[in-house]
Amino acid sequence: MRARDVRAIGFWIASSVALLIVAIVLLGVGPATLAFVAAYNVWLLTRPRMIRVLRRLRGQSLERIGYYED
Repeated sequence: MRARDVRAIGFWIASSVALLIVAIVLLGVGPATLAFVAAYNVWLLTRPRMIRVLRRLRGQSLERIGYYED
């Protein structure tokens, strides 16, 4: 695993926990807080960088198909 993959996963976990704490303080404990944090995680995990990191974790090959195909 690459060092930057570890940093990306660390950022994901740390920012999710920090957001959860802030949301609990501002919104209280409840479904709105969980929905807010879940929406953040969905947004973050669908970014191209995190998709590549999670594919590498699963051992899938990364296709390097660009915009232009020959």
